[in-house]
Amino acid sequence: MNNRMSRPAIKGRLQNVAQYDTVYIGFPIWWNTAPTIINTFVEQTDLKGKTVVVFATSGGSSTAQSVRDLKAAYPELNWIEGGLLNNHSEAEAAELVRKIREQ
Repeated sequence: MNNRMSRPAIKGRLQNVAQYDTVYIGFPIWWNTAPTIINTFVEQTDLKGKTVVVFATSGGSSTAQSVRDLKAAYPELNWIEGGLLNNHSEAEAAELVRKIREQ
């Protein structure tokens, strides 16, 4: 994380990404931003024309900074802040997804 240019390897690739209009990317928040492996994924995957929803699976901060960082790095993509899913019930997570779909 100290080297923002680091691109950890990913084993495998998302198959059939062309069939999706929306892609959800989840990760733990590291120092208010996404781990650099997320950059690897974005750079290896053709997400042009797709809505990319960012959510965090754990962390003590919001996803706001990570979305700002990703928008700055990849401005051609349609980024949406999905939110932090720490300790959410299934009903709360479903409500979050419903709100995202309304955007």
